[in-house]
Amino acid sequence: MPRFTKQVFMDLAIWMIGCGLIGGLLFPFFLMLIGIPSELSLRWVTFVCTILAGIGMGVFNNYLAHKVVRPELRSLVQGMREVEDAFREATFTGEWNTEHSTECSVAVNSEDEIGETAQAFNELVTELIRVQSLEAASNELTEAISSKLDLEDLSDQAISLVMKHTGAAAGAILVANDDHLSVAANHGLGQSDRLVQSDHVRRALKTNEIQFIRVNPDMVIEGVIADYKPSQILIFPISFEDNTLGVLILASDQLFGKDAMWLLRIFQQGMGLALNNALTHDRLQQVASRDPLTSLYNRRFGMDRLGIEFQQAASRHTPLGVIMFDIDHFKRVNDTYGHLTGDQVLVEVSSLARKAIRESDVLIRYGGEEFVIVMPGAKPNVIKEVAERLRANVAGYDFQDGEQHLKITVSLGVTSYSPDLSEPDSLLREADEALYAAKEGGRDRVYVSAGGQCELVSAGAEDLETTLV
Repeated sequence: MPRFTKQVFMDLAIWMIGCGLIGGLLFPFFLMLIGIPSELSLRWVTFVCTILAGIGMGVFNNYLAHKVVRPELRSLVQGMREVEDAFREATFTGEWNTEHSTECSVAVNSEDEIGETAQAFNELVTELIRVQSLEAASNELTEAISSKLDLEDLSDQAISLVMKHTGAAAGAILVANDDHLSVAANHGLGQSDRLVQSDHVRRALKTNEIQFIRVNPDMVIEGVIADYKPSQILIFPISFEDNTLGVLILASDQLFGKDAMWLLRIFQQGMGLALNNALTHDRLQQVASRDPLTSLYNRRFGMDRLGIEFQQAASRHTPLGVIMFDIDHFKRVNDTYGHLTGDQVLVEVSSLARKAIRESDVLIRYGGEEFVIVMPGAKPNVIKEVAERLRANVAGYDFQDGEQHLKITVSLGVTSYSPDLSEPDSLLREADEALYAAKEGGRDRVYVSAGGQCELVSAGAEDLETTLV
């Protein structure tokens, strides 16, 4: 219908009053049709009365519309404005939650077009909140995984956020590094060795395709993934530039919905780049912390590690040992047999030292032919045992240079942390003093430094220098 103004109720008033006026003008002629004489029906008084009655009815109808319809519309508008305010606040805070859709809705008080409008608005709000929640979750995931370079931190935070936003009950991230599959993070999924050995995991790595595992309530999982019976298990391959770097495993008590799958695909794309960066960073860290000849930790990394262990020993009152050793007459080896032979001796002594120490110990190439062993939690007797085992292993080893056999020995200085030591360098100085005493005492010996005094722990043969057998 034609519009006269920009206000619906003003147009409604015009139409109602206009219709009443027209009805009042036509009503006298209607009276004639029903048999009322024209002398009565066409009198000017009759016209005035019917016109006034029509106008009055139009005004009254408009009043009813204001009283019946307008409050419902005002309520709907007020509800929409409250939702608008809630949306603005959520946009500012970034806190989108699908549970808020009930709060951000208007009341549906009728079953007509106004009620349908309110219902449609509520459905729109619910969908907007859902989309915003997914976007916020996606942004949180992307920001978290793009800000981490440490592999363990990246994997741990990534699996936590994925479980949070998908409703998964448990999850894990496995990383394939140098053809070795390892568990980088595991939140509630069985034993790590079971995950690594899973046929489903290996299939996902090989095919680079998502593995969907629907679990029948009566079905027993064959030691593959979880310690309980989830409804569904998903295994997502994580790849970068067609190279599969690992897998994401998720287990849920319910089937994953379309929103969860959308988030997982977004995560799958971003995690590929993040995981590749973390692995690259890890390799660079390994290169930066390793001695290129012996593959032992270099001096810079080793001293940082000694500082950390020293602080922990001081704060927790736990034992800490340091062994410093070097190869006896190593300069004579280089001068007599050449630097290639000297390098080979360094490599073989490093290998013997690895076998002599504990798994928790840190073996460092301190410089040249000098080495340092940092031994967290080691008591004095354990430190001495390791030092003597190392001395004996080297002394009894057959070093060969072609057809020649070399007699190689090492001298070792041993010390332990004590509360009167103020810094890590104090431990090194004491170990160095004990090493010097071992050299002066005849080499191929272990000396311990305690309280400024150096004492002999064990000794091999008298100094034979480096000779051919």
